[in-house]
Amino acid sequence: MVTEQQFEVLFRGQFAALCNFAYSVVKDSDQAHDIVQQAFVNLWERRDEIDTIDNMPGYLRRTIVNVAINHFQKNRRIQLEDEYTQSQLDNASVADRTDYLQGEVEEAVKRAVEQLPEKCQLVFSLSRFQGMSNKEIAENLNISVKAVEKHIGKSLKELRVSLAPYLKIFVIFSLTEVGYRLAKLFL
Repeated sequence: MVTEQQFEVLFRGQFAALCNFAYSVVKDSDQAHDIVQQAFVNLWERRDEIDTIDNMPGYLRRTIVNVAINHFQKNRRIQLEDEYTQSQLDNASVADRTDYLQGEVEEAVKRAVEQLPEKCQLVFSLSRFQGMSNKEIAENLNISVKAVEKHIGKSLKELRVSLAPYLKIFVIFSLTEVGYRLAKLFL
């Protein structure tokens, strides 16, 4: 059993050297002091279990290493939790921006399609929004397949011009629903 007097002599005699040792492990003087203090707290709490002080500096060094390992693990766990929380916040922020921009892009596409000549608008809408084939459109509107292709080509050309600012951000949305919709319109 370590007495209070033995503990105090050990603390005063070893604290500075143990702080230097702890610093060599953690490379931070404040953390080193905290770790050494924790090692002494651990020793004080286990004073009844310890019979001799023959190699107390060695025992304290081992305790410091163990406390430092626990400290590193705790800090790493906190760091991982912080990174996870930040990634969740970033994802929510990206989702909010994506939702906003998706609405903006959809509105711009709607306005651009409305600016097309009437026949081009109809053919383009049947092709891209209704999913009809060129042959089905031709049969439905009683025009040739070549005329359908001409109207779609003209529509795409005009839409590329009017939606140019949005096509620049297409890369940002390439993996989102907005990007998929834009790609589907122009492919």
